[in-house]
Amino acid sequence: MEVKPCGLISVIPPALQDEWAANLTGLASIFRPAALILKNPAPAVLAKTIAGAKLLDLAVLLAGDAKEAAAAGAGGVYLGLVDADVGRARTVLGSDAIIGTACGLSRHAAMESAEAGADFIGFDASNLDLWEDVAELSLWWDEITGVPAALDFGAARPDKSVIAKARPDFLMIQETNKAGESLTFATEFGLQSQT
Repeated sequence: MEVKPCGLISVIPPALQDEWAANLTGLASIFRPAALILKNPAPAVLAKTIAGAKLLDLAVLLAGDAKEAAAAGAGGVYLGLVDADVGRARTVLGSDAIIGTACGLSRHAAMESAEAGADFIGFDASNLDLWEDVAELSLWWDEITGVPAALDFGAARPDKSVIAKARPDFLMIQETNKAGESLTFATEFGLQSQT
């Protein structure tokens, strides 16, 4: 089976958002992720990150709230498993916005999100003991649909053999200690930069 190119979605927690906002151009020159997902950002940091990202044509997605994302001018939203109302988010954000949905390990949730118009779906790959199950689920998704899948590893770091089997479109990696660590990981892992 041919190797499938796989990109990166960087998940940025509040503790690292100031550093990202201040160094966005330099960080994006290391490796270009497909998007940044910000969790619970301070309004000023969110505004600065969005402004800098627009200059780089880099999508900034807000975790969880379509109305907040729209008000801030974000490129879209990443909806959690509980609040994944893709239709409502699309109404709030418009047709050009990027809408991703967390689907846990649920085929049903993934199918519903895709049918509702999600631009990508996320499968939870944060439990190391379930990586083989995640790979099987992701491969199934790759074979039946054209809607991109992201494997959300949280702060864990994936195994290359699992990724080769799973054939995801993106890996979602949450940074924990230093701004840009997901970019260094992506470079060393051999992910596809969006530049």
